[in-house]
Amino acid sequence: MMENRLKITPEDLEPQHNRPPIVADALKITLDDLTAVPPQEATSPNLNALETLMFNLVNAARQEHMPRWLPTNQLKWHPGLAAVARGHSADMLKRQYVEHLSPDGIDAGKRITRYGIQYLACGENIGIVYGAASHSETGIYEIQSTFLSQPPGLTNHRGNLLNPVWTHVGIGISYLSSGALVATQNFISTI
Repeated sequence: MMENRLKITPEDLEPQHNRPPIVADALKITLDDLTAVPPQEATSPNLNALETLMFNLVNAARQEHMPRWLPTNQLKWHPGLAAVARGHSADMLKRQYVEHLSPDGIDAGKRITRYGIQYLACGENIGIVYGAASHSETGIYEIQSTFLSQPPGLTNHRGNLLNPVWTHVGIGISYLSSGALVATQNFISTI
């Protein structure tokens, strides 16, 4: 059985090829002994799929909580609003703020108007999740659940989401691999 064990000889204790010797019964490993492995990228969530999921959750909530006879019960997807929402989500992550008003003083109405979208009224919801939830659908469910857990009324996220005047929505999601996901929902009633 002794033949299968590693044997250290006196030569092993002497420096060889400019490498330090074995020290104190422990093998010292230098950087030269290691094989470089490139960093592995974290898998980013599919943002389009997450936006679609949130869109479906918005309409499901409206179906559940609004009178079915309302003509605007189900919102239509608006690609321009989605672009505005994506831009705001990305800006919040880039400049590290979570507000409806940008550091430059630009609000949702100005962002939407600058994109050339005409509307009678507009609204915006923003939500953020950190950590493991930001890497998957879990984050979308958490944000949506937070919005819907607010008390009924028109002055909060729930009220904004269920407001019967809205006809269209655009949703934009931005993500940091360090563990942050921001979702912006832009609502309008059209002219």
